[in-house]
Amino acid sequence: MGLLSEGNPLSWTEIKLVLQQIRTYGLDQLVNVFNKYKDRQKDAFLWGDETELTLVRFDHKNKNVRLLLKSHQLLPILSELNKKIDDEAYRITWHPEACDFAIEGVPFQPYGFSSSYFNTVEANMRLRRKQVQRILFEQTDCEYILTIAAFPRYGQGQYTYPPIEYGLSYSVEKSLCYPDSLLSPHHPRAKPLSTNISERRQSKVSVNIPIFKDSCTPSPFRDELFKDDPDIKDDHIHLDSSIVGWGCCCLQVTFQGESFKETIHLYDQLLPLCPIMLCLSAACPVWRGYLSDIDCRWNVLSEATDDRTAEEKKQKNFLSRYGSAPLYLADKNKYLNNIDYPVDQYVITKLIDQGMPETLSRHFRHLFIRDPLVIMKELLHLNDDTTSYHFENINSQVWNSLRLKPPPLNDKSIGWRVEFRPMDIQMSDFENAALVVFVALLTRVIITYDLDLTIPISQINENMNIAHHRDSVCREKFYFRCGTYISQMFMNEIINGNKDFLGLVPLVRQYIDEREDMDANTRHTVEQYLLLISKRADGTLLTNASWIRKFILSHPSYKQDSVISEEIQYDLIWNMVQIANVHENCPQIEELKMHAHT
Repeated sequence: MGLLSEGNPLSWTEIKLVLQQIRTYGLDQLVNVFNKYKDRQKDAFLWGDETELTLVRFDHKNKNVRLLLKSHQLLPILSELNKKIDDEAYRITWHPEACDFAIEGVPFQPYGFSSSYFNTVEANMRLRRKQVQRILFEQTDCEYILTIAAFPRYGQGQYTYPPIEYGLSYSVEKSLCYPDSLLSPHHPRAKPLSTNISERRQSKVSVNIPIFKDSCTPSPFRDELFKDDPDIKDDHIHLDSSIVGWGCCCLQVTFQGESFKETIHLYDQLLPLCPIMLCLSAACPVWRGYLSDIDCRWNVLSEATDDRTAEEKKQKNFLSRYGSAPLYLADKNKYLNNIDYPVDQYVITKLIDQGMPETLSRHFRHLFIRDPLVIMKELLHLNDDTTSYHFENINSQVWNSLRLKPPPLNDKSIGWRVEFRPMDIQMSDFENAALVVFVALLTRVIITYDLDLTIPISQINENMNIAHHRDSVCREKFYFRCGTYISQMFMNEIINGNKDFLGLVPLVRQYIDEREDMDANTRHTVEQYLLLISKRADGTLLTNASWIRKFILSHPSYKQDSVISEEIQYDLIWNMVQIANVHENCPQIEELKMHAHT
C-alpha cells in the first residue's frame, strides 16, 4: 500500500500549515531525480507481482466465517522465518496492509528477462500461501489464508474474530460499520490516512452501489441501517468509510524498463489495457452482505478514498485521487489526452524549464495538485540531494490504475518502472499467475512488435466504467484499437481476435513461437495460462465474480432477495479455500486439464 516510512504522522491541521513547503520539497526532488536519471539506459527487464491476502477464521459448528484480525501477530514471525532461509528463491518479503486481516506478499527478488521466470510465478505464489498457512495451522486448524478481492459480509453484523465493537463512537470517520480497530497497528499510514481523508473532505465517506434486483428483492430496496443518512439512495448498498476500500485486495505487477524512454512507452501502451484486465479479473459482486449489480472493486475504492471537499467535487474534471490514470506520458500521444484536467501552471513551467517533455510534466502536475495526506514529523525537513522522500510520498498517495515510478535518489540499482494496478485478486494461485504472466508477456509483445494500443483517454475512462458492469466480459463492448482505427469490440474479439485484429492471445503465442529460449515445461505452463485468458474471454470459463454470483444464486438457502446470509458466506468461502488449496476442482473457472508445470 505504497511508501511505508515509519514515524509520527502529522495531524491534518499540522499538514495544512506546511503544504506549500512539502510541495516545494517534492518538486525539487522530482527535478533532481529527472536530471539524474533521464538518460539512464541498459537496465535489465525486471518485474514482480504483489498479492494481497486475507486472513479468515471458520466456526464449522455454527457455520460462519469471520475476518481474522491477526496480521500484526504474523508479520514478525514471517519476517524472522524468511531471514533464516538461505536460498533467496524461497524467500518472501511480507508487508502490512491497511487492515489487520490482510497481508501483502512479494517475491524477495524480482523476476528477470529469461522465459524460465514465467514458470516460477505460480510456485512463488503457492509458497506465500504455504508460509502463512503453516504458521496458522501450528495454532489451530480453523484459520486460513485466502486470496479474495472483497469479503462478502464485510461491514455486516459481527464479521471479525476476535469480535470488535463498532458504531459512531468507534470510528474517526463516524462510520456505523467499520471501526478504527480494523486497521493494522503495523501499517504506518493506515490510521492517519483514514483520519485525514475524513478531515480533509469535511464530510462522511459515502459510497452507493447498485443492488442486484432479484425476484424477491424489496422494491425499492432501502438499506435500513442508514435510513437517516441523507446520502443513501434507493436500490443501492451503502458504505460509509474509507476502510471498506482498504479492506479490498488486489493483484499488482511492476515492470522495470530498459530506459526512461522505454518505460514511458510501456506506460502509454499499458494504459488502454487497464480496463481490459479489470474486466477479465472481475471478482467483487458482493458488498456488505448484499449481491450487487457490479463485478469489480475499482470504482468502490475510488469513492471510498475520495478526499475531495463538496466545493472541489463541483470543479470540472477534478476527480478522486483513486481512479483511472488520466494522461498519456509521451508527447506523440498528447493528442489523445482529450480531457482537460486542472492545471498547476507553476509546476509545468518549472519542469519544462528543467528539460522535461511537456506531456510528462502535465502528468506530474496532476500529482502535485493533490494535498499529501500523510507526512511523518521526523521526515518533514528531509530535503537534500540524496533523498526523494517527499516526491515519493506524493506519488504514492495518488492511486491511479498505472503508476510511473522513477528511480529513487538513494538507490542506484533501481531503474524507471511502471506499476500495473487495476486487477482484482483471484481465488487461486493458478489464476493470479495467469493474469500476471499474461500482462508480463504483453509488455514483451508491445516492445518487440512496437504495438500501438492507444485510444483517447475519454474512451479508456468509459471502458473502466463498462468493466464494472455485471458479466461485462460477455455482454459489453469496449473501445479498442485495430491498426489505424478504433472500434468497439467484445472481449472475445480483443483477446482471441477477429477478421481485423489478430487478438492479444494470438499475438502472445506468436511472440512465444519466435523465442528460442523457452523450454517445454515453460511453454506448457504459459499455454495453460493463455487458455485460461482465452476461455474466460469467450465465456467458456467464468470470472470469479460470475462464479461467486452463480454460487450464491444456486445456494439452497438463498431466498432470491439479494441477501447473502452467514450460511451462504460460510459455504462460499469454504469452497474457495478448497479450490485455492487444490483440494477441489472448479471446472467453471479452470478446466480440469489446466495444470501448470511449475
